[in-house]
Formats: sequence, C-alpha cells, structure tokens
Amino acid sequence: MLFWGGLVVNRTRRSVVDDIWVVLEQVQGELDDIYREIVGAGRELADLLSRRLYAVVLGSNLAALGESLNHSGLDELVLLDDPALGSYAPELYTQALSYLIQERTPQIVLLGATPNGSDLASRVSAKLRIGLVSDCVAFDLDEEGLFVQHKPTHKGKVCSSIISPRVKPQIATLRPGILEEKDLQFSQEIKVTRISPRLNQGECAIRFNDLIRIDPVTLPVEEADVIVAGGRGVGSAGNFSILEETARVLGGTIGATRVAVDSRWVSRERQVGQSGKTVKPKLYLACGISGASHHVLGMKDSELIVAINTNPDAPIFKVADIGIVGDLLQVLPAVTSEIRQRQAAKEAK
Repeated sequence: MLFWGGLVVNRTRRSVVDDIWVVLEQVQGELDDIYREIVGAGRELADLLSRRLYAVVLGSNLAALGESLNHSGLDELVLLDDPALGSYAPELYTQALSYLIQERTPQIVLLGATPNGSDLASRVSAKLRIGLVSDCVAFDLDEEGLFVQHKPTHKGKVCSSIISPRVKPQIATLRPGILEEKDLQFSQEIKVTRISPRLNQGECAIRFNDLIRIDPVTLPVEEADVIVAGGRGVGSAGNFSILEETARVLGGTIGATRVAVDSRWVSRERQVGQSGKTVKPKLYLACGISGASHHVLGMKDSELIVAINTNPDAPIFKVADIGIVGDLLQVLPAVTSEIRQRQAAKEAK
C-alpha cells in the first residue's frame, strides 16, 4: 500500500523506468476518436527508443476496454478504475495520474489536445512542476535520440521544434485530426493492470453533476462528423445562418476560413486551417471557399469533400470529391429543403 498526497493506491509492481505512455480519454466507456492517433504516435516513438508502450485510462467500470484495445500495439493497459472517476473530475484525475507518473516515472506522456485532455495535462504538469508542450502537430527524435515536439506558433506562421533534454517525463498534447490514423492491428496481446485508487475527495472544489448533450451545431469543429464551412464567398455574418441551417439538418457544425474569422463573421474557434483547427470529418461542405493552401491543409483528409463556388476554376475543386458551380445562397437552401423532405418521408414510413 502506497501513500502520496492523500492518495492511496494498491500497487502490484513497479514498471520499467522510461517507458512511453499515452493517456486515452473515455466518456461512458467509449474512447475518444483521437485514441488511434495517440496510440499510433506512441507506438512509433516506443519502437524508435526501444521502449514499452503503456496506455493509461481513467474512469469507472473500464474492464471492457481491455478487450477493445487488445492487439492495438500496446504493451500494457493500465486502468485507473474508481467510481469517483466515472466522469471527468479535474482534481481527482490530476491526483490519480500525477501519483502514477511519480511512481512509475515514464519518459514521455502523450495526451489528446481535447478540452479535457488539455486541462488534465496542464494540471498535471503544474502539480509535478514539469514542462508541457501543448497542441503539437508532430513528434520525432533528433540525432541524439531526444524527443522533439513540433507545434505551430505566431498564429500558425511558424512551426517551432521544442526539446527538453533534462526534464522527465516530457508531457505533450496532440492536436486532434493532425496525424494519419494507424492500422492498429498487431498480433501481440496486451497485459491489463487495474489499479483502484482511493482518492481524497474532500479537497475537491469541482464536482460532476450531470452530463448534458449539446446541440451538434455548437460542437468543436475537431469533434464533428459533419462540417459546413464558409469563406469569403459567404459574404456576411448574416449569411452564415444559411450554413447553420444546413449543418443542423445534417447533424453537423459550422467551420470557417481565416478570412471569415478575421471579418468577425464567425468566432475564432471555428477556424479550420494551418493557423486554426485540423479536421477529419466524414463530410466537409466547403461553401464560398476558394481553396487557399493554408485552409486546405486543415481539411484535406476529410472523408468526403463537397465544394460550392461560383468560380469553376477555384482551387478548392482540385481537392473536392464533388464540386458544385453555383451561388451558395441558392444551392444551400435547396439542399437543406431536400434533406428535410427526405427525413420527413423516412419518419413517415
């Protein structure tokens, strides 16, 4: 039985020092979509450094995750399993993960740059007084084998490479949608270790009350399966309501180019591109977007790209799977009306 900072953990063994860790986020037993990117990045680093790859998941009743992550390239899955961790609780998650990092001393810890992942990473780095490189877009090793973290700076105009040679562990968060999802099919079975922390809940200022499903239109662009994005050709902030109507019937959200954001038609968190968010939705509907390279870099890996533009020579058509030459203010309402009619017909059956 080990004691640290009010936390008690039943430990079975101490793992090898300097392993690579990936912290996977789950909600009600379902892993966040970014887990494939993080595991893939962690596996590559572990192989280059000849280290073992561990995944850490915090939550409650996590036994089923052992089966879903089997043969995924992990060497071991560590489940921090406790009823108090059933929903994201910042202080309790920080207690549990900080203790485990101190006890097992990994070399590198990777998390997703999701709202919860970013919050947890910053809290853990502050508690342990170690550095954090957030919102990374790539990882690699330098000639000396040191971990290099790449992240956009100066509004996306510069990609900085950051090395921390004397700090362990090195914590970094990965921007969702930026890396190619690896085929996580390996023959090796993983070992599953379950740890039941007894947490100090008396000092918690933040408590979970309820999980509220938000309107899909308000989803962060990096989490949406459908994005209806607008650029200069939308013409005004008022015209974005037309895009929002289409997004709503498709169960999607709104995206925008830098021009639309700089014009204050849409809030900055909706910006897609090199200086904004990188997305990989199932459907990306580009409306009035010319197709500048800095925007295309943020959405080119979408499963299906549909572009609407009055200019038949617009660069966006080179990356689009389906191109529509026309006025979006006429095309989109017609598309929205057709979708609603089909949905109504389906419900009537």
